[in-house]
Amino acid sequence: MSAPVRVPLEALGPRGRTVVETEVGPVAVFLVDGRAHAVANRCPHEGNPLVEGEVAGGVLTCLFHLWRFDLESGACLFGDAPVARYEAAVEGCEIVVRL
Repeated sequence: MSAPVRVPLEALGPRGRTVVETEVGPVAVFLVDGRAHAVANRCPHEGNPLVEGEVAGGVLTCLFHLWRFDLESGACLFGDAPVARYEAAVEGCEIVVRL
């Protein structure tokens, strides 16, 4: 098992999101209503960057082709395939992502 990835909350910027490079590739990290979420930063449809998508509640919509994903489970709500999801939690002043 790999070491967790630690993302300082200040790295999220005004939109509450960032991308971190990990051993599994780029991971998009989001803070939504005080909850941390982490998904592969690659839409399963055509590989576009999910960090650029629209977030409403717990749903992430890919900006490019409007596929929609549940940030809690990674399930695809509109489209054909789920997004890889990783366990993420706010711990102190950082988000800890477990791959």
